[in-house]
Amino acid sequence: MLGEPDRKQLSYARDNDWLLLTFDDDFLSLVEGKGLDHRGIVYVRQAGREIGDVVKTVDAHLGERPPDDRSIHHL
Repeated sequence: MLGEPDRKQLSYARDNDWLLLTFDDDFLSLVEGKGLDHRGIVYVRQAGREIGDVVKTVDAHLGERPPDDRSIHHL
């Protein structure tokens, strides 16, 4: 879905019961400001971080995250 609008990507993730992992803070505005439904969002601040460190952080978070967690997490 590369290049699709954020709303469409968020809807696709929700419809497939997927957690959305993103570096794009626009998704936060969609769910916090407009109240759009989602199945959980992990927002990763990538600036100044090595990709390997990002992957390790996300992997550790997902290993601890309960399967029914529908909240927004900032990593």
